[in-house]
Amino acid sequence: MAKPPCKDLYQVRTLAYYLAQGGIYNDLITHLTQLRRQPQHRGMASPAALLNEACYHLDYSQTLPPEEAAAHIAKLPEIIRDLIQRMQEKKKQQASITLQAIIDHILAHKQYQFVNQIINMLKDLIGRTCTEEEYQQILAVEQKVMDNSAMEIHNHNHMSNCNVLTGSVYNPQFPTHEQ
Repeated sequence: MAKPPCKDLYQVRTLAYYLAQGGIYNDLITHLTQLRRQPQHRGMASPAALLNEACYHLDYSQTLPPEEAAAHIAKLPEIIRDLIQRMQEKKKQQASITLQAIIDHILAHKQYQFVNQIINMLKDLIGRTCTEEEYQQILAVEQKVMDNSAMEIHNHNHMSNCNVLTGSVYNPQFPTHEQ
């Protein structure tokens, strides 16, 4: 069994801390702020205090066996249970990045130039561990995106550390081949 977290570490967190964390915390702060505006929730604790409490209890429940964790969370006030549930759902959503989700993202962008690094990453990283069918699916998606991409010409005239002058030079002091 893991060591329970120290509650003091959670009590010093401020709203600025949660805003800096971003992600689900910004969504929860917005939700809590909207709740506080409703007449039935007047006097509700600040978003930071509620998030401190929810984060502590979520981390504490993860140190308990599943049955005890569920019982511990069930004893908490409704607003804290709601915050914990929202945080757990967000973690599950973040963990659900699958091959199909990545392929859908690639197909949504349509231009090869915007997704070529993702395709190469898939081929390099999971190309060694995926099934032949999944690898062929990646190659098919790459070909489809390449076929749908518009042809573009990129001309990069970048010169450095040389004596090349681009364009016309009209200066009597400058030597020409005609002299």
